[in-house]
Amino acid sequence: MAVTNFSPLLGLALPTTGDLSGTWGVTVNDAITSLIDSAVAGTTTLSANADVTLSTTNGAANQARNAVILWTASNGATTRNITAPAQSKAYVVINAGTGSIVVRGSGPTAGVTIPSGARALVAWNGSDFVKIVSNPVILTTDVSGILPIANGGTGTSSTTFTNLTTNVTGLLPVANGGSGTATPSLVQGANVTITGTWPNQTIAASTPSSGITAGQSISYALVFGF
Repeated sequence: MAVTNFSPLLGLALPTTGDLSGTWGVTVNDAITSLIDSAVAGTTTLSANADVTLSTTNGAANQARNAVILWTASNGATTRNITAPAQSKAYVVINAGTGSIVVRGSGPTAGVTIPSGARALVAWNGSDFVKIVSNPVILTTDVSGILPIANGGTGTSSTTFTNLTTNVTGLLPVANGGSGTATPSLVQGANVTITGTWPNQTIAASTPSSGITAGQSISYALVFGF
C-alpha cells in the first residue's frame, strides 16, 4: 500500500501501520531521510534573472524545503522576488547576484529585501518573512538615520566643517578649546591709541590701522631694560 499521508510543513512521508510491507526501505530513504537531509543542509541555487516561486511537493525533492537559498543571477537594478510557502520555515539567504532580492511568503507578503552582496537569516513569523540577523555589508542600504549611543553612535547628527571662515562665527568657547574672548591682532607699525588704566586698556575708536579692532580690551606687560 502506498503512503498517502505527509507532514504539513516539510512534506515528509507518514506511513501508517501495515503500510510498506517489504517495501519500506524505498519510502524511508527517498521520502523521509533524504528530504530531512535537504531540509537541514540542502541549497536551492537560483541563477535565472526572473521572479521565482519555490516549488513544493510531498514526498519528493523540491526548492522550498532546502535550508539555504543561493541567488546568483545578474539582475542589476531590477529587484527580483523569491516567493516561498507562507508557513513556518527559516532560510539562510545568500545574495551573490548583482541586484537586490525580496524573500516573501505566498499571497504575496511584503517580505525581506536583501541587497547584492548581503546574507541574512529570515524566518516566517506567522504573517510574513522577517529578518532575524544579517551581515552589515551595505551600510548605505541597511542603515539610515542617527545611530543611538547604545549602538556605538553619538545619538546626534554631525556636521563637517570644510571652511571655518565661512561656517564658524563668534567666539570659540573655552570648553571647545578657545579663549572665550576676542583677541585683537596688532600690526607692526600701526598707529594705536590706548586709553584706560593699567593693566586693562581699551583701543580707541580712532585707530587707523587694519588688523586692530577698535573698542577691544587688551592686556600687556612692560619690560624695562637698563
